[in-house]
Amino acid sequence: MDELGFNKIAAAVLATALGVMFLRELPHQLMHSNAPEVPVYSVGPIEVASSEDVVDLPFPQPEWVAAMDAEQGAKVFKKCQSCHKVEEGATNGTGPALWGVVGNPTGTHPGFSYSTAMTSTGYNWTFEELDAFLKKPAAHLKGTKMAFIGLKKAEDRAAVIEYLRINDSTPEARPVAVVMETAEPVVEAPAETMEDVIEDVTPAPEGH
Repeated sequence: MDELGFNKIAAAVLATALGVMFLRELPHQLMHSNAPEVPVYSVGPIEVASSEDVVDLPFPQPEWVAAMDAEQGAKVFKKCQSCHKVEEGATNGTGPALWGVVGNPTGTHPGFSYSTAMTSTGYNWTFEELDAFLKKPAAHLKGTKMAFIGLKKAEDRAAVIEYLRINDSTPEARPVAVVMETAEPVVEAPAETMEDVIEDVTPAPEGH
Protein backbone atom coordinates (compact mmCIF):
# COMPACT_ATOMS: atom_id res chain seq x y z
CA MET A 1 0.00 0.00 0.00
CA ASP A 2 1.39 3.39 -0.96
CA GLU A 3 1.69 6.33 1.40
CA LEU A 4 -1.34 8.09 -0.08
CA GLY A 5 -3.60 5.11 0.52
CA PHE A 6 -2.39 4.80 4.11
CA ASN A 7 -3.05 8.49 4.76
CA LYS A 8 -6.60 8.13 3.42
CA ILE A 9 -7.30 5.21 5.75
CA ALA A 10 -5.81 7.04 8.75
CA ALA A 11 -7.87 10.14 7.95
CA ALA A 12 -11.05 8.08 7.71
CA VAL A 13 -10.39 6.40 11.08
CA LEU A 14 -9.65 9.77 12.72
CA ALA A 15 -12.79 11.32 11.25
CA THR A 16 -14.87 8.42 12.47
CA ALA A 17 -13.43 8.72 15.98
CA LEU A 18 -14.08 12.45 16.08
CA GLY A 19 -17.63 11.87 14.85
CA VAL A 20 -18.31 9.34 17.59
CA MET A 21 -16.93 11.72 20.24
CA PHE A 22 -19.10 14.52 18.87
CA LEU A 23 -22.22 12.41 18.88
CA ARG A 24 -21.57 11.35 22.48
CA GLU A 25 -21.03 14.91 23.65
CA LEU A 26 -23.93 16.46 21.73
CA PRO A 27 -26.81 15.28 24.01
CA HIS A 28 -24.90 16.42 27.08
CA GLN A 29 -24.41 19.88 25.60
CA LEU A 30 -28.04 20.13 24.54
CA MET A 31 -29.25 19.22 28.04
CA HIS A 32 -27.16 21.86 29.77
CA SER A 33 -26.97 24.66 27.24
CA ASN A 34 -30.53 25.85 27.93
CA ALA A 35 -30.64 25.14 31.67
CA PRO A 36 -31.57 28.30 33.62
CA GLU A 37 -29.15 29.60 36.20
CA VAL A 38 -32.01 29.79 38.71
CA PRO A 39 -34.43 26.85 39.04
CA VAL A 40 -37.88 27.55 37.65
CA TYR A 41 -39.43 26.27 40.90
CA SER A 42 -38.19 25.10 44.26
CA VAL A 43 -39.48 22.40 46.55
CA GLY A 44 -40.36 23.58 50.02
CA PRO A 45 -39.63 21.68 53.22
CA ILE A 46 -41.23 18.26 53.38
CA GLU A 47 -43.78 18.03 56.15
CA VAL A 48 -43.34 15.07 58.46
CA ALA A 49 -46.31 13.83 60.46
CA SER A 50 -45.93 14.79 64.10
CA SER A 51 -46.85 12.69 67.10
CA GLU A 52 -50.03 14.79 67.39
CA ASP A 53 -51.26 13.25 64.13
CA VAL A 54 -51.16 9.74 65.58
CA VAL A 55 -54.64 8.31 66.02
CA ASP A 56 -55.49 7.48 69.64
CA LEU A 57 -56.02 3.79 70.24
CA PRO A 58 -59.21 2.67 72.02
CA PHE A 59 -59.05 2.18 75.79
CA PRO A 60 -57.81 -0.03 77.32
CA GLN A 61 -54.95 -1.47 75.31
CA PRO A 62 -53.47 -4.88 76.26
CA GLU A 63 -50.35 -3.23 77.74
CA TRP A 64 -52.50 -1.15 80.08
CA VAL A 65 -54.48 -4.15 81.33
CA ALA A 66 -51.26 -6.13 81.78
CA ALA A 67 -49.93 -3.32 84.02
CA MET A 68 -52.87 -3.65 86.46
CA ASP A 69 -50.79 -4.88 89.41
CA ALA A 70 -52.30 -4.20 92.85
CA GLU A 71 -48.99 -4.73 94.66
CA GLN A 72 -47.26 -2.19 92.45
CA GLY A 73 -50.30 0.07 92.77
CA ALA A 74 -49.96 0.10 96.56
CA LYS A 75 -46.39 1.38 96.14
CA VAL A 76 -47.40 4.11 93.70
CA PHE A 77 -50.36 5.06 95.92
CA LYS A 78 -47.90 6.27 98.57
CA LYS A 79 -47.77 9.48 96.54
CA CYS A 80 -51.47 9.93 97.33
CA GLN A 81 -51.48 8.98 101.03
CA SER A 82 -50.97 12.53 102.27
CA CYS A 83 -54.48 13.38 101.01
CA HIS A 84 -56.35 10.09 100.58
CA LYS A 85 -57.04 6.91 102.52
CA VAL A 86 -58.28 3.76 100.86
CA GLU A 87 -59.12 1.35 103.69
CA GLU A 88 -62.72 0.42 104.44
CA GLY A 89 -64.25 2.82 106.94
CA ALA A 90 -61.42 5.34 106.56
CA THR A 91 -62.21 8.99 107.22
CA ASN A 92 -61.83 11.81 104.76
CA GLY A 93 -58.64 13.84 104.77
CA THR A 94 -57.53 16.65 102.52
CA GLY A 95 -59.13 14.52 99.84
CA PRO A 96 -62.05 12.08 100.10
CA ALA A 97 -61.61 8.49 101.25
CA LEU A 98 -61.36 6.20 98.22
CA TRP A 99 -62.83 2.91 99.44
CA GLY A 100 -65.11 1.58 96.69
CA VAL A 101 -64.46 4.53 94.39
CA VAL A 102 -64.10 2.53 91.13
CA GLY A 103 -67.38 2.41 89.25
CA ASN A 104 -69.20 4.86 91.53
CA PRO A 105 -70.48 8.34 90.58
CA THR A 106 -67.99 11.17 90.96
CA GLY A 107 -68.16 13.49 93.96
CA THR A 108 -70.45 11.34 96.12
CA HIS A 109 -68.38 10.10 99.05
CA PRO A 110 -70.24 11.08 102.26
CA GLY A 111 -68.97 13.98 104.30
CA PHE A 112 -66.53 15.49 101.85
CA SER A 113 -66.85 19.01 100.41
CA TYR A 114 -66.24 18.53 96.70
CA SER A 115 -65.75 21.24 94.11
CA THR A 116 -68.70 22.11 91.91
CA ALA A 117 -66.69 20.83 88.98
CA MET A 118 -66.51 17.38 90.58
CA THR A 119 -70.13 17.12 91.66
CA SER A 120 -71.49 18.31 88.31
CA THR A 121 -69.62 15.93 85.99
CA GLY A 122 -72.52 13.52 85.66
CA TYR A 123 -70.29 10.51 85.06
CA ASN A 124 -68.95 7.53 86.98
CA TRP A 125 -65.40 6.67 87.88
CA THR A 126 -64.89 4.18 85.08
CA PHE A 127 -61.44 2.80 84.38
CA GLU A 128 -61.07 5.19 81.46
CA GLU A 129 -62.22 8.24 83.42
CA LEU A 130 -59.90 7.40 86.31
CA ASP A 131 -56.99 6.93 83.92
CA ALA A 132 -57.60 10.28 82.22
CA PHE A 133 -58.10 12.08 85.55
CA LEU A 134 -55.02 10.60 87.21
CA LYS A 135 -52.87 11.48 84.21
CA LYS A 136 -53.39 15.20 84.86
CA PRO A 137 -56.35 16.11 87.12
CA ALA A 138 -56.43 19.84 86.44
CA ALA A 139 -56.37 19.33 82.66
CA HIS A 140 -59.04 16.62 82.62
CA LEU A 141 -61.44 18.37 84.99
CA LYS A 142 -61.28 22.16 84.98
CA GLY A 143 -61.99 23.61 88.40
CA THR A 144 -61.11 20.55 90.48
CA LYS A 145 -59.65 21.19 93.93
CA MET A 146 -57.19 18.34 93.46
CA ALA A 147 -53.75 19.93 93.12
CA PHE A 148 -51.92 16.66 92.39
CA ILE A 149 -49.71 16.98 89.29
CA GLY A 150 -50.71 13.53 88.05
CA LEU A 151 -49.15 10.19 87.12
CA LYS A 152 -47.38 10.52 83.81
CA LYS A 153 -46.72 6.81 83.23
CA ALA A 154 -49.67 4.75 82.00
CA GLU A 155 -48.41 1.67 83.85
CA ASP A 156 -48.44 3.59 87.15
CA ARG A 157 -52.02 4.71 86.57
CA ALA A 158 -53.10 1.18 85.68
CA ALA A 159 -51.45 -0.20 88.83
CA VAL A 160 -53.05 2.41 91.12
CA ILE A 161 -56.48 1.87 89.57
CA GLU A 162 -56.15 -1.87 90.15
CA TYR A 163 -55.23 -1.15 93.79
CA LEU A 164 -58.34 1.03 94.10
CA ARG A 165 -60.48 -1.58 92.33
CA ILE A 166 -59.75 -4.35 94.84
CA ASN A 167 -60.38 -2.02 97.79
CA ASP A 168 -64.12 -2.48 97.51
CA SER A 169 -66.67 -4.81 99.08
CA THR A 170 -67.86 -5.73 95.57
CA PRO A 171 -65.00 -4.94 93.16
CA GLU A 172 -65.72 -4.10 89.55
CA ALA A 173 -64.69 -6.75 87.03
CA ARG A 174 -61.32 -6.18 85.44
CA PRO A 175 -61.57 -4.47 82.07
CA VAL A 176 -61.08 -6.41 78.86
CA ALA A 177 -58.33 -5.19 76.57
CA VAL A 178 -59.40 -3.82 73.21
CA VAL A 179 -57.47 -5.48 70.39
CA MET A 180 -57.47 -3.67 67.07
CA GLU A 181 -58.49 -5.87 64.16
CA THR A 182 -56.16 -5.75 61.19
CA ALA A 183 -57.35 -6.30 57.65
CA GLU A 184 -56.24 -9.51 56.01
CA PRO A 185 -53.73 -8.85 53.21
CA VAL A 186 -55.15 -9.37 49.73
CA VAL A 187 -53.17 -12.01 47.87
CA GLU A 188 -53.55 -11.78 44.12
CA ALA A 189 -53.59 -14.97 42.09
CA PRO A 190 -50.55 -15.32 39.81
CA ALA A 191 -51.13 -14.29 36.24
CA GLU A 192 -51.55 -17.12 33.77
CA THR A 193 -48.59 -17.80 31.56
CA MET A 194 -48.93 -18.39 27.85
CA GLU A 195 -48.30 -22.11 28.47
CA ASP A 196 -51.28 -22.21 30.92
CA VAL A 197 -53.52 -20.57 28.36
CA ILE A 198 -52.48 -23.00 25.64
CA GLU A 199 -53.09 -26.00 27.92
CA ASP A 200 -56.61 -24.75 28.76
CA VAL A 201 -57.62 -24.53 25.09
CA THR A 202 -59.50 -27.67 23.96
CA PRO A 203 -58.70 -28.68 20.36
CA ALA A 204 -61.65 -28.41 18.00
CA PRO A 205 -63.03 -31.73 16.67
CA GLU A 206 -61.69 -32.78 13.28
CA GLY A 207 -63.84 -31.97 10.31
CA HIS A 208 -65.15 -28.65 11.65
